[in-house]
Parts: sequence; C-alpha cells; structure tokens
Amino acid sequence: MKDLAPAAVAEAEGLATLLATAVDLDPAVHTTRKGTKRLRSFLRLARQSIGTEVYRTENAALRDAARLIAPVRDALVLIETAGEMSASEPVLALLGRLHLEEMAVLESGVRADATGRLTSIASRWSALNWRGPEVSSIRAGLTRTYRRGLADFAAVQSQPSASAFHSWRRRVKYVRYQLEALGAPGKLTKQWLALGDDLGWEHDHTVLIGVCSEYPGDDGFRSVAERSKAQREMLRSAALEAGHQLFVLKPRGFVESVASVAGLEKR
Repeated sequence: MKDLAPAAVAEAEGLATLLATAVDLDPAVHTTRKGTKRLRSFLRLARQSIGTEVYRTENAALRDAARLIAPVRDALVLIETAGEMSASEPVLALLGRLHLEEMAVLESGVRADATGRLTSIASRWSALNWRGPEVSSIRAGLTRTYRRGLADFAAVQSQPSASAFHSWRRRVKYVRYQLEALGAPGKLTKQWLALGDDLGWEHDHTVLIGVCSEYPGDDGFRSVAERSKAQREMLRSAALEAGHQLFVLKPRGFVESVASVAGLEKR
C-alpha cells in the first residue's frame, strides 16, 4: 500500500502556488477547485488515522477556500453551457458581463484570501509529517464514502430533485478520486469518471436553468432554458442507468471488490 500523504501535501502546496501565480485565472481556478475535491477525498480516507477533529478542521478549511473561488468558475460554466445550447448573442453577452464582474471580485482580494488559506493548509499538513493513512483508515473511509453515495442514489431515485442530484454528484466524485488515489484499475475508475461527468453536466444545466428563470420575459433566456431542461433530463436518465451498474454492492462488498487490486488487504 503506497503512502498517500506526501502526494496530498505536494498537491496542496501546488494549488497555492498555482492560484497565486497564474496569469490565466479561469483554468487555474478550475484546476484548484478539482484539486481541493481530490484533497477532501483524501481526508476521507485519512479520517480514522488523523482523528475526527483534524479531519473536520482541514475538510472545512478546504471547503471554505474552494467556495471563495467558485463564483468565477460557475460564471464561466454558464457561458460554456449556454453556448452549447445555441444561446443568442445578447444572452451570451450578458453572461459574459457577469463573468467579468466575478473576475473583478476575485482579483479585488478574494484570490489573495483563497491563496492564503491554501498556503496555510499546505503548511499545516507539511508540519504534521503524515504517513499513510493506515489500511484500516482507508477501508473505513472508502466504505463511508460509498455508503453515503449509495444512500444518495436511493434518494435520487425516490425524489429526483436538483438538491438530491447535487448531493449524489459529490459522493460519486469522492469515490472516483479515492479509487484513482488507490490505483484501482483504469476500467473501474473510468466508469466512475463517466458518471461523475454526467452528473457534473447535469449540475451545470441546473444552474443555467436557474439563471434563465431570473429573466422570465426574455425570449432568448426562455429558449435556452427549454433546451437546457431537455438536455438535463437526458443526462439524468444516463446517470441513473449508470448508477444501477455501479451501486450494485453493499458498502463492505464494494470495498472488498477494490481491496485486492488496490493493496487494501486486512492486516
């Protein structure tokens, strides 16, 4: 079983440097947000080894840093998603202005704040000199993540609301990042990646539909919303079908299916 902690510390340090020095902020923000999700998935594997108090502190720190830079990423995704829905030039122009406004906010001090938080996280993690996590901690973390994803999948099936899909999406991404970190077979991780992508696009359309609802009298936004709703339904259907293929085991069975190929045998 490889030592995951040094890689996590290095990634935290790299994210702080990237956000501080990037000239093109949009891809830097995107990379940083993905990186914080990977690090939060690592914390879930390390929870038993590092203790609940440390886990909660560091998980909240990563969450709060990511939230600071989320608006500018969300604003760019709105433009990209609306463009895929053949939005009119006036609609894209308005969304472009919203993106510029969020970028200005980011540069006004939010970027420095987020960078400082990530730097502090990296410093704390480096000082802890982590090793591991232990196999028992990893198994417990993977079990917990999959179990919550299983519960969220059941919730989505019984009540397919936007909030239910949002919660399920987060669990799916955590499982995917954990499997990647553990060196699970590519065929398996690709299945979780595909499901996570579908749920991510579903979320993008949900956000776009919400923005369109703020302009009920605008034909351009109304047309985009109609096309976006149709696309969202297709994505939800595909995600549910994939969910039935991936969430077929009980949590313990899922972990055992991963254990032999990821070095998680009980000791």
